[in-house]
Amino acid sequence: MLEKRPRPFRGMMAGTRDEGYVSLEFVSSGVALHACPIWSMDRLLDLPAMLGPGLYILVGMPAPQSTKLRAVVGESGMLQERLAAHAADPTLDFVWDACVATGPRIMNETVRLILQRAFVDEIANHGFATIANRQDAERFTATEHDIATAAQVTEDLRPLLDMAMPGLVAAVEPVKAPIGARVVMAPRGLDPLGLVRTTHTMRWRGALATATMRGGETVLLPGSRIVADVCANTQWLREKRIELIGSGVLVPGDDARYLTVAAFVTFRSAREATAFVTGGASASARLTWMPIDEL
Repeated sequence: MLEKRPRPFRGMMAGTRDEGYVSLEFVSSGVALHACPIWSMDRLLDLPAMLGPGLYILVGMPAPQSTKLRAVVGESGMLQERLAAHAADPTLDFVWDACVATGPRIMNETVRLILQRAFVDEIANHGFATIANRQDAERFTATEHDIATAAQVTEDLRPLLDMAMPGLVAAVEPVKAPIGARVVMAPRGLDPLGLVRTTHTMRWRGALATATMRGGETVLLPGSRIVADVCANTQWLREKRIELIGSGVLVPGDDARYLTVAAFVTFRSAREATAFVTGGASASARLTWMPIDEL
């Protein structure tokens, strides 16, 4: 089998990962790749390109007894909706980076399905495989134009992926277990024995919170900024917010969308603290809380 050589990159780049995201665009084919660390997913979702269809690769911690990072490869006709749901899903707590491909040539659902299968095989076989699963439905419904388009987009995306996350194809392995079967994990950097208290921070749609954690206990620190709105299906959270506002622990600021924490607030778990900060929109501790020393 001939080695696949990446095509030279001809396009433009905007942003840096220090700013929260980076966008790389292949001018000749209209394919763009957007990449970001998971803490800045809200900034990525604000990009106009995220309103439409595309392909995404979510990368994160290795599975037990493995040295390779795990990757979820998916596609969607509405990226913003799908990625927002993933960001709030505690079963994807191992994820810490996202790469999202968009553009006119990924509008076709069949092309996206072929791309999804192709990248799973690329990842599983270190970049030297074609589509291996001949039973895929899209193999029998795709036109020659769909297959040729998917092959061209794959070649365009490979150098973009390597620029956004060097060595991605060789460094990860695809997740094969169903999402519902995955184990919810604690935040990175948390002492598994519960002997050492660690400090973590999280960002969520303008909220910025800092907390210390030891074992299951999470203490939200004064000065943290949390989302003011509360989801309708979180009665316990609504009651706790009312109690803390009444006691002066939560105070409104200049921006009505947020509340400021004025005193220490203790929670039984990091997931409970996450729900408190996000107004119940997310309970994913792994995706949101980052150890201070990783920033």
